[in-house]
Amino acid sequence: MIATLYDRARRIELRPLLVAVAFALGVHIAPEGGADLRAVWAAAGVALLGAAGLRRAPWLAALGIAALGIARGMVLPATILAGATADDRTVDRVVGTVRGPVVATASGMGARVEPEPRPSGSSDDSTVFVWFDEPVAPGTRVAVAGYLRRPRGWLGPGQSDRDAALQARDARFELTARSVTRLGDDPGLVDRTWRWASAMQARWSRAIDAAGGDAGARAALRGIAVGDRAAVPPALDDRWRAAGIFHVLSVSGLHLAVIAGLAFLVLRRLVAASPLGGRRHPARLAAPLALAIAIAYTLVTGAQVATLRALVVIALVVVAAALDRPLRLLDALGGAALAILVWRPAQLADPGFQLSFVAALALAIAPRAGVDLEVASRARRVARWATRGFAASLRVAIATAPITALHFHQVSAGGVLGNLVLAPALELVAMPLALAGLIVHWWLPIRIATTAVMLVDRATALLGPVTPVGHVALAGPRVALALVVLSLAITARPARARLDVVAWLALCLGWALGRSPPPDDALRVTFLDVGQGDAAIVELPGGGVWLVDAGGAPNAGSLAAATATGIAVRRTLAVYGHDHVDLAIISHPHPDHYLGLLALGVPVHELWCAEEDPAPERDPDVAARRPGGLPGFARVLSALAAGGTHVAHPPLGLARTAGGVELVVWAPRLAASAGAPEVEHVDPVRTVNDNSLVVEVRYRGRAILFAGDLEAEGEAALVTAGLAAVDVVKVPHHGSPTSSTPDFVAATAPALAVISCGVANAFGFPASAVLGRWRAIGADVARTDRDGTITVVVDAAGTLAVDRFRSPPP
Repeated sequence: MIATLYDRARRIELRPLLVAVAFALGVHIAPEGGADLRAVWAAAGVALLGAAGLRRAPWLAALGIAALGIARGMVLPATILAGATADDRTVDRVVGTVRGPVVATASGMGARVEPEPRPSGSSDDSTVFVWFDEPVAPGTRVAVAGYLRRPRGWLGPGQSDRDAALQARDARFELTARSVTRLGDDPGLVDRTWRWASAMQARWSRAIDAAGGDAGARAALRGIAVGDRAAVPPALDDRWRAAGIFHVLSVSGLHLAVIAGLAFLVLRRLVAASPLGGRRHPARLAAPLALAIAIAYTLVTGAQVATLRALVVIALVVVAAALDRPLRLLDALGGAALAILVWRPAQLADPGFQLSFVAALALAIAPRAGVDLEVASRARRVARWATRGFAASLRVAIATAPITALHFHQVSAGGVLGNLVLAPALELVAMPLALAGLIVHWWLPIRIATTAVMLVDRATALLGPVTPVGHVALAGPRVALALVVLSLAITARPARARLDVVAWLALCLGWALGRSPPPDDALRVTFLDVGQGDAAIVELPGGGVWLVDAGGAPNAGSLAAATATGIAVRRTLAVYGHDHVDLAIISHPHPDHYLGLLALGVPVHELWCAEEDPAPERDPDVAARRPGGLPGFARVLSALAAGGTHVAHPPLGLARTAGGVELVVWAPRLAASAGAPEVEHVDPVRTVNDNSLVVEVRYRGRAILFAGDLEAEGEAALVTAGLAAVDVVKVPHHGSPTSSTPDFVAATAPALAVISCGVANAFGFPASAVLGRWRAIGADVARTDRDGTITVVVDAAGTLAVDRFRSPPP
């Protein structure tokens, strides 16, 4: 049977790389949710492959393999654990067994927990990835309590897909443990293997620390040599990312190739020199030993995807060498990709998988220049080596740039030089020296390796200022895929002047069109999903950009987490092709509206906030003295002003006109005395929410109202001031029951009511009564907690279109 299938595969010339591409395409287009049709797709795939073998039709074979990819890649609805409810505010209890590998990070340890008992009819879809704040070991039976949730993240343009990332770890739910109870310990063979690997990693990490040297360099060396990145300093992380060598901080395929290659060469020579060398093929004895060493090192370093890819390639190469069979690198890469996708298809969406294979593919398909044996001088040979090395690094940088732009929203020019000069110093010098010292228990090689890492880090500090990082984002994975394919096609071609010019122009055009600019002469307003907070981007027909609030998560536990909404805003700006904000409007000084400004990362030319008299008891900077030390609004304004932002207080009424768009200020309003005209100023007897800076954006007969966190008193003041009907309302105060009064709802009477709130937020927003009032007047209600980012476009004819990032549930 196997021989027959192999013979048919040969007849239709199935190459492993083409098989992997077809299978990956099937995984990519596999439907999510719905009925379980895996058996149907698998049967269709087998039938098509059989027909392809009989008719020798490669296109039928490709369709069959894609059908098998669809069957393997289908994602069924996650099975809720018995007695638990995901994405609510109740504490859930999960009982199960910890499975390896255990992931160590700066904020704790993470591992899969297989629940017990398994839900009826479930598979691995019910596995939970648990974050612990204490050490755990594979095989330990535990009971953990915490909030069970689906890994949602922020849904919007340019944001990371946390669900796909968790599926790549073979889990569908996650939970941060509030309490852990150990119920037993009965590890099996696999668990004991992972325990050995974890213990070895911990032992080697301690040995690197004990050897001494710069603390940051030691932390980086632990990541390079043993895969332990838990203590890598953020500043070093940023420097190496800017220099394009961030990938070296985790164990890469080249690491494993160096280890396995050296082991194979040394073992083969030892066997050849031994009495067995004359009777047995040395490679056949050395191959299994070298492969065992490679597998052990892969386990110790955490079995990351780049290492797994290299392990499969190395296994194929070593076996081929042992059997004296030629093996093309492209075939080995195709076999490795196919093996990983069959084992865990969700890896296709993992940036590590994509970067690893695209980089290796760019090198494998590059045209081979003939070796000039007539080169006489050593200087010319060195120059030729440097030129080829630079070209190879440039090919990899061009091919992988779309992936880094898609996932990390940046492209680093420093990677070309960094991968040519700095990365080899780490992978070919520091890493082998460190491992040699760890194996022979000698501190000196480890200390030398630490010094080498420190010197490389200093070089990245010098390289950073002259190789800026471009903050670029792409509209979606299909755009990135098209750019990768085009880049690989260009790098694989030998030079042909005219066609090269056309190909490079096409690549540049693809990058230029890879953003999501608004339609010509249109106003686009994007209500971002930033959790329990507000943030909206207003793009003007003339190219200007306004930002209404910036989000914030004051209860996140750290400043970085509390301000991370600013990163979400910046990523969407990058996808839309903007590198600055012309005007930021902060509705009121509550942290879920302003903290994101600290992580925005792009220039803000002007900022508007409500005018108020300074009073100690109303000073927003009092917030800086609460637990956690989060900065208050006054401190944030000072930081922005120091960076060149002009802070101003707008007038009531028509405050600005740009690109045909009118910006009208409605509140806060205050009359200095009876009969005096109202001005834009906070009312000292009202709350901070009721003193929200309320603005209305008008274009082509359409109106969009941003109501901040108004409550009943502030809404009544607006109605009294003559607020008229609008087309879109950003619902006040996230749908709180203290807002959206009947009078305010009736006065605005929008076609669309947008509620910005977090999933399963602690306040229970939006209130059911609020939803009922907006729906009662005929408004379509859109919610960021369910729909993700919501986009409203008003074109030149005044037509209003609404788009939800995720379709609303039925």
